[in-house]
Order: sequence, then structure tokens, then C-alpha cells
Amino acid sequence: MNAQLHLFDALAWRLTQGLPGLRMGAHAGRMRGAGENFADIAPLLAHPDPRRLDLRRSITDPLGVLHVRRFQTRTDLRLHVALDASASLGAVAHADRAGLARLLAAGFAQAARRARDPFSLTVCAGDRVLHDQPPTRRSLAADLLDLPLVPAGRGTAALEAMAHDLPQERILVVLISDFELSPDELAALLAALRPRPVLPVWLRDSGFDAPPPRLGLAELCDPETGRRRTVLTTRRWAARQAQRVRNRQAALRRVQAEHGLSPIEITDSIDVAELAASLSEAPL
Repeated sequence: MNAQLHLFDALAWRLTQGLPGLRMGAHAGRMRGAGENFADIAPLLAHPDPRRLDLRRSITDPLGVLHVRRFQTRTDLRLHVALDASASLGAVAHADRAGLARLLAAGFAQAARRARDPFSLTVCAGDRVLHDQPPTRRSLAADLLDLPLVPAGRGTAALEAMAHDLPQERILVVLISDFELSPDELAALLAALRPRPVLPVWLRDSGFDAPPPRLGLAELCDPETGRRRTVLTTRRWAARQAQRVRNRQAALRRVQAEHGLSPIEITDSIDVAELAASLSEAPL
């Protein structure tokens, strides 16, 4: 598994707005000064740096004002992974979503180190915090592959508490979850994360999305409460279950769209190339 971590080097994130801060990094900053990308032209008296004098603009200025070229500075960005490890993450039909979540956390840690961005992580299970990694530039990817992850609890209380403790600037929150939440729970969590840019990563299991349409008896377990019941499975039952899942997922997508978010959906397994392409198109 360690050998596969280099595949996540392809992940990259860029915010649409410039960031405050002076520490050098790979992201567009709000400050003007030394940099690679041209930003604008300003009067020399307002920005006294004769090394960047723009001769053409100065010569053609009808009032004889001297002008300098300004460039966009670069700064760093903290990447924070918020991992929802509530009980439903441990439910398995076709996919080990807990294992996928662990691999994603390690992959984003790998990509953050390559981008020279600080990385932090919070793993929440209902109202408890299972793991809290403060910001670091150390290489954590290999360690996170062995991160103890025992899904438990329900709800988003710990995630909301985490959101209130995060800085509001120079941070990107990657929210990894199976989103077995009600629309109201999701809306409350996203409101707590505002105004920070958020990238939702939705872990799905095709076995739950579309149960097999065969006749038989099945013991179903509610992944959040642990309550078990035996049902008679038929084609009609499977169709009703699939429609119920589609309706719930559509409601969750509407909530995310209301917050200007478009989730990256991963079903059963991770295609890193597809993940990188989706990340490059995500509205951040």
C-alpha cells in the first residue's frame, strides 16, 4: 500500500480567491510584490519599487506619472481533512469504506507534503473525537495507512465542534464521509464550516445504493443505531430500496448545492486519476 501513495502526488487544489499571508507557497496570494504572475500596474509613489518600473506605461502617461509593474505573491494553504467515522462507515456490502477513508486521508497527506502545504486531520465519531492531528509539514502518509479507525456513534456533534475551532482563512477543509446524514444535519454542519472552502468527498457502496433484486430473506442492520430486522427481499422491495436511496442522495446534493458545493463521489474503489480530475474542477 505504501508504494501506491506516490499516485496521490497528482492531486492539486487551487482556490478561486487569493489568500492572505506572507509565507511562501504554491497558492495565489492577495499581496502584491515579487512573484511569477503579473497582477497589475500601480503608481510608483503608491508602490515605491523602481526595480519594476514600467517604461512604456510611464512614457505614455499624459500626466507624466511613473508606473511600476506589480506581481501576485504566492503563499501556503493548510489542508485539513475532517473524517466522519460515525457507525455507518463500518457497514460493508461491496466496499470497505473505512479502509477507503483511511487511504484517502493518507493520500491527501501525501499530496499536501508534495505541495509544501501544512496538513492536519480530525477523525470524528458522532460526539467523540477519535484522532486529532495538529498542523504539520512532516510526512504522515505512511502512518495514516495504519490509523486505528473503528466507526462508532451517530450524528455530527464532534464535526461541528471541530469546525468552530478551525481558522477561517488560508485553509481548505476536505470533508470525507459516507453522508448517512439527514439533510438538516448536513445543513447544520456546512453552516458551521462556512466561510471556509470545503471539498466534500462522498464514499458510497454500490451494494447499499442498489440491493440485488432476488427473492430471499435478509437480516438488515441500521448502520447508525445497530438495530436489526429480518425482511423478505423481492424485486419490488429492491426497487423501493434503491428509489429511497436515490431520493435521500438527491436531497443531500441539493443541500450541498445550496452551499455552493459539488461533492466528489467515490463508489466502491478509488481511481486516483479520476479523483485528481474531479479535484481540479471542484468549485473551491
